[in-house]
Amino acid sequence: MPPTEIHGEKLPVAGRAAYGIDAPGVVRTFYILCAAAFVSAWVSVMAADHGIFSWLRYFTWPFFTVGVVFFAQGGVMVWGSLSGKMRLRDKLLASIPWRGDEIVLDVGCGHGLMLIGAAKRLRTGKAIGVDLWQKEDQAGNSREATWRNVEIENVADRVELRDGDARKLPFADNSFDVILSSWALHNIYDAAGRETAIREIIRVLKPGGRVRIVDIRHAKEYARVLRDSKLADVKLSGPNFLFVIPSFTVSATKPPLN
Repeated sequence: MPPTEIHGEKLPVAGRAAYGIDAPGVVRTFYILCAAAFVSAWVSVMAADHGIFSWLRYFTWPFFTVGVVFFAQGGVMVWGSLSGKMRLRDKLLASIPWRGDEIVLDVGCGHGLMLIGAAKRLRTGKAIGVDLWQKEDQAGNSREATWRNVEIENVADRVELRDGDARKLPFADNSFDVILSSWALHNIYDAAGRETAIREIIRVLKPGGRVRIVDIRHAKEYARVLRDSKLADVKLSGPNFLFVIPSFTVSATKPPLN
């Protein structure tokens, strides 16, 4: 094993950051359905050629077409996980006027996509990621995998990871200048729970602080709760189809204290 330190100085971690395949179960299902459709097309051809259920030849192209569609959908989701979401992250983070000393929270940070992107924009600030680390939401999701990405991206001095639930954030009121969340809150399956998570985000956001939320569902619901809580400049933008299902971005600012 190569040394991790020389003369007490920590060496950079080798490799490339991996931000995970989102919704791996959905991707797997697309490819299983693709394979089933292609097999069905092949069976229909073979059966017709051997004079068995010759009418099956009329289903060959429909089966093949369905297979191509599922293959393409799976490919789009893989591309979104490996490339598309980085582009959307950079665009979203560029919409924030960074000073470099912000305290940032990434709610449902997963492998650290938004967390690390924010940390790279900091000089003296801190980026904190909180997650439940559920593997069904993102392939290989774990605190250890996220920390490896942090080290590979050379931002360990500006990042902290915490275990926590978005519905009960383990932080004091008015703690963060910027709060981010990407493709995470829809995994809270009840509307009351999602509203609680949004209100928790509002609670721990500093007056004058900014919120950016990207998700594939419930964006209008998030925007409504933010407006009901008197946040300013609430905007809903999108759609972006990098995961087949459209993603929307919600942005808002917490009014400063009078």
